[in-house]
This record gives sequence, C-alpha cells and structure tokens, in this order.
Amino acid sequence: MALALGCVIAMCLRAVIAGGSLAADGASTIKLPKETAALRPSELFGYKIAREKCGICHSADYINLQPPGMTLAQWTAEMVKMQHAYGAPLDEEEIKQLSIYLTSAYADATTIPPPSAAPPATDAPSSPTTR
Repeated sequence: MALALGCVIAMCLRAVIAGGSLAADGASTIKLPKETAALRPSELFGYKIAREKCGICHSADYINLQPPGMTLAQWTAEMVKMQHAYGAPLDEEEIKQLSIYLTSAYADATTIPPPSAAPPATDAPSSPTTR
C-alpha cells in the first residue's frame, strides 16, 4: 500500500501543477497536457522497464533534467532512493537493468563494467590444473 502511495501523490501533484483539479468527492477533473518528452530508445532491457514503470510517477523530462555524466553507481543510488523513499515498484534486478540503461542512454557509459563471463557448465568434466 505504501509502495504506491508515493506514486499516487506524485501523479496528483503533477495534475494540479498542470492545471487540473481534484474534487472533494474523489472524482477527478485532471486534464494533463500531451506528453512531449520521450525516453531515449535502446535495445537494453532497462529501456523496456523504464517505459513500463518510470512514467508511473514522472515524465521522461525528469530523467533529462538529471546531471549529465552520472555514473552507474550514481544512477543505481537514484533507483534505490526511488524504491525506498518514494515507493517505486522496482525489484533489485529491475534497478540493475534500469541503471545500466540510464547510464548508457543518458550519462557516462564508460562506468558500466563489461558483462562477466558465463560460469562454466557444471556437467562438463573439469580439466586438471597444470603448474
């Protein structure tokens, strides 16, 4: 419940700022302007997550307003903050994938480490070690 509360509050604030109103009986007369900002396209899995989840609470403009050159560690810290402080519905793997996408598309991609090599198959016989 608390998880989505931050997002609901953010949506209400965005609506009021955009000129909408909320009626006392709970009915809304929110009329948001057409969204003009868009996420930078990418083949990375984090792009799909961003399209599905980031817009729940904010527009792509919010991402564009972040300081340029943020590192992978800085983007990861932002995602963790949004998860814990604002209730963003993200799990740890989504945070990792989002951080990689955001760093690649909006910041300093040189801070993304290369993917680690896949572990060897467990059913393959191990070779003897020579020294």
